[in-house]
Amino acid sequence: MTSLKINLDDIIQALTTRFDMVEGGFYLDTETGDILLSTEGIDEGDLPEDLEDNPRYRQIDPLASHESFQIMEDFVDSLGETKQADKLRDALNRRKPFRQFKDTLHDHTDLSDAWYAFEQQELARLAGEWCEDNGIEAEWV
Repeated sequence: MTSLKINLDDIIQALTTRFDMVEGGFYLDTETGDILLSTEGIDEGDLPEDLEDNPRYRQIDPLASHESFQIMEDFVDSLGETKQADKLRDALNRRKPFRQFKDTLHDHTDLSDAWYAFEQQELARLAGEWCEDNGIEAEWV
């Protein structure tokens, strides 16, 4: 297993950024630990020409929407049988659950800090799993 220093915030950004309107993606440089962004509209002069073909660079696919949804469900479950949990659960069962969830959190600001801390913890765990799945022992910086 390769040991690398990787910026946790950068890999979380890579896991949570979707490119629906343009071509693009994030890559991990397995020699330096750097996260590289390749997308339309930015200067690609600093990117290696063989970014997509060289096994040194591993593409980081963003989380699927069901994985992000699962994080929200796990947060709601962590609240136990409370009125706040019921409201968030109801939000997740409505049309546009991601938007409804965020709106409900906004209405209950006391939950916002707990949600963001929970989400960051789960994203860090998923980043670690991604690294392990790719044969990398990450040291977060």
